[in-house]
Amino acid sequence: MTTNTTNGHSPARTSLFRAAPLPQASGAPDSWPDRGSRLQDQAKALSMLVREDLSRGRALVFLLCAGVVTLAAGLVPAMVIDAADSESRDSTDIAVAVVLAVVLLVILAVPALLVLRALRKRSIRRFELLRQWAAVDRGHDADFPTSYGTEGYPHGRFFYSVLVLVLALISAIAVLAGMSDPSVLGLLPCLVVVGLFAWSAIRKYGARYGWAERERVIRARARRRELHRTQLTRQASTRAESPKTYLSGMRVHPALLYGALLCPAVIVTVVFVIARPQDASGLAVAGLLALLVIVVGLPKVVRMRRREQAELDSAVASLAPAFAIGVVVHPVRYGLAESDDQSVRLSFSAWDFGPSRTGALAVDTGVLLARGTDGAALDLPLAEVQGAALIGSGVAWLPPSVDVLLRSGEAIEFRSPDAKAITEELADAGVPVTTA
Repeated sequence: MTTNTTNGHSPARTSLFRAAPLPQASGAPDSWPDRGSRLQDQAKALSMLVREDLSRGRALVFLLCAGVVTLAAGLVPAMVIDAADSESRDSTDIAVAVVLAVVLLVILAVPALLVLRALRKRSIRRFELLRQWAAVDRGHDADFPTSYGTEGYPHGRFFYSVLVLVLALISAIAVLAGMSDPSVLGLLPCLVVVGLFAWSAIRKYGARYGWAERERVIRARARRRELHRTQLTRQASTRAESPKTYLSGMRVHPALLYGALLCPAVIVTVVFVIARPQDASGLAVAGLLALLVIVVGLPKVVRMRRREQAELDSAVASLAPAFAIGVVVHPVRYGLAESDDQSVRLSFSAWDFGPSRTGALAVDTGVLLARGTDGAALDLPLAEVQGAALIGSGVAWLPPSVDVLLRSGEAIEFRSPDAKAITEELADAGVPVTTA
């Protein structure tokens, strides 16, 4: 499998005004002779696509064309309003102004809109190729560009666009407040166009950031599993007497965490009220509004937890007859991994890919049994299991997970309020376990 990004160079441009050709479609992962060449081609293609997507030259062309369209949107109504407000108010002058405005639109705005349309079509195609090439290999050692956001924040152009949109909205409100002045009202089309261009950039870079974050999460999941496999291998080589891992540990209750976060704010508020009692009323209003947000948000979190628990309880109740009598049945949710249509899914790994579904799980003699409410059935011999990892959840309303690592390289993650009990049963059955 080859692309036109080989040899470490970008393809030569045939013209100063013609963009370099985009990489070819990625194709199936097994179309490469080996994984090394696949990773190399993937890195080159993604690097080229991201570099063009964040090109400053393309951004400058977009800004120039957007500026021309905005200028036309502002000049056209200004010319018509100026002719209508003239002392003569001659209908001929108004007609001439309208004709000139139309000519101005044709000469300036139409070419700029055609260029913007071409940029948008290429951007859509480029994003499609980005998704294809990113899905070629999502292993723990597969590189992925971090250009669309670092440290949890989107690219800077997203925030620049948000700033422009906010300024356009504020200006539009100010213009609408002075509707009695027609000359000021003529600025409204210009502000609308500015807001639309800013919103298009927000949508673009917001979508890019969301996609890039999902890709990074997938790769982080693969790296986490590789780390767990390494830990299990190290445990097996250094300690053979017992595969069981100590699973207990102290968990900080969310209420304590929220209290620790709110304590500094409470202290600062008390000091402020003591130092400036005349401003206490305004601060009290702000505090009541913040409290209202918390009061409205907490029931939502509680409802989410209860709904999740009700779905799991219903799954266990409906699937319990499918297990042998005397076996402890645990509620689980599976299908937690990102969907990947290009990956080869075996009978076991199909349980790991979304969408998220509910089911029940039990550890029987020499086998892990799982049944789904969608009719899926899994009989996994424990001899096929390399180990399991107990993974705590960083979200208050989500229970922990048990990540079952198979010797074939596959893995299945089960989320359950009984995750610790499941892991202990696996350990009692001879499966090495570790904690995250």
